[in-house]
Amino acid sequence: MLLFASGAELSVGEIAERAGIGQSTASHQLQLLRRGGIVTPRRDGKVVLYRADRDGMSQALGDLQDYLKVCC
Repeated sequence: MLLFASGAELSVGEIAERAGIGQSTASHQLQLLRRGGIVTPRRDGKVVLYRADRDGMSQALGDLQDYLKVCC
């Protein structure tokens, strides 16, 4: 998520390279983040660019805070 901190849009390849992981691993992690509403994809020709979804992140953090108040 730190890669997206500046509001950048990054492709799977760029994310993999910057994070030092394989493209398939980056793709899988992005799929999970997308399902969770944390990142948003945008197609630019043949390339899919991902960026942080601020509203989704805020919602997820709120849900986590609510959960932690109950469980711990």
